[in-house]
Amino acid sequence: MVALIIDVLLLLFNIFKLTETNEVELRRLLFQATSYDRKVCPVRYPTDVTNVHVNLILLQIESVNEKAQFVTSNIQLICAWCDPWMTWNPAKYNNITELSVSHNYLWIPDVILVNSAETKYSGNREHYALILRHDGYVRFMFQDLWKSMCKIRAKYFPFDRQMCTIIIRSGARDKSSIKFYQRRLIQRHQFIRGEWDLQASYTELFEEKISEHMSNFSMVRFTLILARNRLYYVIKIILPFSLVSCVTLFTFLLPPQTGEKLTLNVTILLSLVIYLQLLSQYIPKSEDETPLLTMFCNANFFLVFVSCIMTVYVLFLYHRPSSDIHCVPLLVRRIVLDYLAPIVYCDCSKLKRSTNKTKHRTATTSSLLADSDQLCLIERYVSCLLASSNKNYTAEIQTTENISSSLDEQGVNLLKCLYVIKAYIRHKWANVITSSDLELNVTSDTSDMKQQRLDEWQQVALVLDRLFFLIFIISMPCTALLFLTTRFSSLGNDFKSEYTTHETEDAKCNMSYNLAAWS
Repeated sequence: MVALIIDVLLLLFNIFKLTETNEVELRRLLFQATSYDRKVCPVRYPTDVTNVHVNLILLQIESVNEKAQFVTSNIQLICAWCDPWMTWNPAKYNNITELSVSHNYLWIPDVILVNSAETKYSGNREHYALILRHDGYVRFMFQDLWKSMCKIRAKYFPFDRQMCTIIIRSGARDKSSIKFYQRRLIQRHQFIRGEWDLQASYTELFEEKISEHMSNFSMVRFTLILARNRLYYVIKIILPFSLVSCVTLFTFLLPPQTGEKLTLNVTILLSLVIYLQLLSQYIPKSEDETPLLTMFCNANFFLVFVSCIMTVYVLFLYHRPSSDIHCVPLLVRRIVLDYLAPIVYCDCSKLKRSTNKTKHRTATTSSLLADSDQLCLIERYVSCLLASSNKNYTAEIQTTENISSSLDEQGVNLLKCLYVIKAYIRHKWANVITSSDLELNVTSDTSDMKQQRLDEWQQVALVLDRLFFLIFIISMPCTALLFLTTRFSSLGNDFKSEYTTHETEDAKCNMSYNLAAWS
C-alpha cells in the first residue's frame, strides 16, 4: 500500500516537472533562441501591414468637467493582432496553446489618444500582460483613465446628453505599417451607477494626414452618447425649489386686513435667494449657453418678485387713505367689478346692498325736500288770503248784524286751505324735519358716500388679488414646460445615420508554425 502511494506521487511529480520543462523550453525557444525585435512590427515581409483589431470597453464615466471641456473615462482597450514569429506546435509542448507574456517580450502597438486633455503619456499599460496563442494570435488588454476633450453643451442641464469621442491612432506608424479594424462593438460594464449612463455608442474608422512627409494615419473614433442621470437633480434641486416657489400662491389667499401678505412674500423671496446661492455649485459654468435649470430658477424667482409688487399694489388699493378717496373710474368699475368679478368667483353682493341703501337714503332725503317746498308754497298761499281778508275786517265789525252774510267766497277758500294743511300734516308730516335734522342728514350722506367709495376700492383690490392668484397658479406650472424643450434638442436618436457601419471581426492568424518551435 505504501509502495502504491509512493508510485502515484512520483508520477504526479514527473508530470508537473515535464509540464514545467515544456513551458520553460517553449519560452526559451520563442524569446531567446530567435532574433526577435519587439520594436519592429511583426510582419513576415517588409511590404506587409500589421492589422490591429481594437474594441473599447467603457467601465465608468468618472467625471465631466464642463468648465475645462473634457471627460474622464475609465476604459479598457483590447488590441488583437497576429505575430507570425510567435507560433509553435502545441503537440510538442504538452498541448500548451496559450502563454501569458510580459510586454517586455512582444511587440505592442503604440496606441495614443489623439484628443487627449493631458500633456504626459500614461504608463499604466506597461503593467499588463499579453495573451499569446500558438497560432500567433496576440491579445493585449489594458485599463486606463483617459481624459479626452469634449464639447460639453450645458444648455439642457440637467436633462442633457453629451456626444463625446475617443480617437486613437498609432503614435509613429502610418497606415503603411499599422491599420486598425473594429474588433467588437463598444461594450459597457457598469459596476457602480454614476452620474452618466452610456446611451449609445458607435465606432468609425477613418484616415487622416498628420504630416506632409508621411502617409495618412489609420484612426479609430469611438463615439459615446452619454445621458445624465437626472433623478438626483429632480429630487434635490427642482422639486424643493418648485415647492418653495408655490408657497407664493398662498399669499394671494390671505385677506388683506391680516397684514401678513407682504411678510410672507418677502420671506419666500429671501429663501429663494439663499437657495440660489447653494445651487451655484451644482450648475455648470458655461459662457456660451445658459443652462435650462438656471432659466427655470430665474423664472420662478421673477414670478415671486412680481408677486411682491402685486401684493404691495393690492394692499395700497385696500388701505387707501381717507383724505384721498376718489370715485372708482367707470371703466375700471365695468371691467373689474362687472366682468372680472364673476370670472374669478368674487362676491360683490355686499357692495351692491350698500349702494342700494345709499341710493334709497338719497331718494328719501330728496322726497322730504320736495315736500318741504310744497309746504312753503301752501304757506305763501295762506298768507296771501289772510292779507286780503284783513282789508275787510273793519267793515265786518261795524255791521255785526250781517256777520253771517259777510262770509264770502274768500273765507271758504281759507277753510279749504286749512283743511288741506291739516290732512297733509296728518298723513305726510308725522315727523317734522327741522333744519338741524336736514344738516345732520347731509353730513351722514357725505360719510356714507366716502364709505361707499372705500368699499368699492376694497372690492377692486379683492378682485385683483383673486385675479393674480389665478394668473400665478397657471404661470408657475408653466415654468416646468421649459424642460420639454429637451425633446427638441439636436442630439436625437438618429446618431447611427451619421456614421459608417463597419463589420466586426477578430484577428485571424494562419497556422504557419515557427520552424524553431516546430522541429
